[in-house]
Amino acid sequence: MVKIWKNFEKWWEENYCIQTTVRIGNYFPVLFLIILVGWSYYAFVFRLCILFLLNSFPGQGVIYLLVYHILFILMMWSYFKATFTSPGSPTETRKISNLADSTSSTTYISLDQRRSDSGEIASNNSQEQQDDSQQRRQTKNLVVLNENGDPISLGFIMVKQNGERRFCNKCDIDKPDRSHHCRVCKKCISKMDHHCPWLNNCIGHRNQKYFYLFLIWATLYSFFISLTTLIPVIKYAQSTSEPVIEIDLNWTFLILLGGVFSLCLVGFTLFHTNLILSNQTTLESLQKHNYKIKDDGDVTTSKYLNLFDVGKKNNWIQVMGPKWYFWFIPIGNSFGDGKSWPLNSYRYSTLCDSVENLNDPTQIV
Repeated sequence: MVKIWKNFEKWWEENYCIQTTVRIGNYFPVLFLIILVGWSYYAFVFRLCILFLLNSFPGQGVIYLLVYHILFILMMWSYFKATFTSPGSPTETRKISNLADSTSSTTYISLDQRRSDSGEIASNNSQEQQDDSQQRRQTKNLVVLNENGDPISLGFIMVKQNGERRFCNKCDIDKPDRSHHCRVCKKCISKMDHHCPWLNNCIGHRNQKYFYLFLIWATLYSFFISLTTLIPVIKYAQSTSEPVIEIDLNWTFLILLGGVFSLCLVGFTLFHTNLILSNQTTLESLQKHNYKIKDDGDVTTSKYLNLFDVGKKNNWIQVMGPKWYFWFIPIGNSFGDGKSWPLNSYRYSTLCDSVENLNDPTQIV
């Protein structure tokens, strides 16, 4: 059965007509979303605000238009940045200015550094070549410094259950920590969160901030158009004695769709806010992870112990950047190269101690 499925999967991926159809079909959600936003622009600006300007409420119309266009620009700016920015992949080569080159340096992270406000990662001038039986690609070595300044040397801490490195057979590479292969994008994604059909793109290391900002601004946008359309409708209903009032059908849909989308998006936004503050992705919050402890080959599995959580402030800065005035503007200033990550040394030490106690017969009562 497995062989039949693999043959079918291979045929599916190699069939040009099918793949072309699938690629075209993937853009339908994007097109639908753009059309929906375009209609909301027409309905709000030309069917509502223009009436205010032409009648006895020009001031209200100007305020509505000003606030609306600020939200509209920030939402669409974030959307297109999230859509057209590569999420990052281990197969891509890119020099990150705020970190040392990932193939030529070792990163040192101390507990004091993680407690600092900057959240920056320092690097020294040493280089270590990773060489396995297949002579695969050179990888970055992560070094965690404990409170005494002693280095805890780590290669890839996330491994298979048997302790071997996670290897992607499709991309033919070792998968760095937090990377996963996307069947739709057909490549491994750095710090993969999920594949979003509304963007036709994966959410990963490089575009996570843009996606999160899109959620925020889309929530505010939906709530704003729903509320500001509902207010004049209520006032109009209160000012007339007619049992049934006639209003523009566009207003009705603005109120209903804006309200529904804002309620849905606020929950999604809060969920991703929690993920950022805890330094997790959607996939990581749902899966168990196998961690390789030290260099002795011990492997432990944990779903709830997150070694990448370095404190809410530093977690936030990793994604949103160090400068607060850029946090809610879709400008890329996130930290990291997408291949190696600072660890929480206290949690790592706790994990090491728990494994040592299990392996020590004198600790078993």
